Amino acid sequence: MRATLRFYNERRKQALARGEVGNPPSFETFSTMATGLMGASKQVDLDRLKNLSMRDAFERTWDQRLLSYSTKKLLKDSYETLTKRY
Repeated sequence: MRATLRFYNERRKQALARGEVGNPPSFETFSTMATGLMGASKQVDLDRLKNLSMRDAFERTWDQRLLSYSTKKLLKDSYETLTKRY
């Protein structure tokens, strides 16, 4: 989530520096980007594991975490924080 927030904050700052009015992304766009970055992070961590059983356990745990209520709430709260800055 932090990487996604940083990305959109940098875009907002660049737009302000050029004198443009920045518009916040839609929730779907924000959610897709956050999920993509989390997936990339997962893949990097997965590539580090050499043991096949550890890889399977890591994938199951990651998928459960991605679908958890707290992750979805964090995504929503992060989006709300971002829109307040615009």
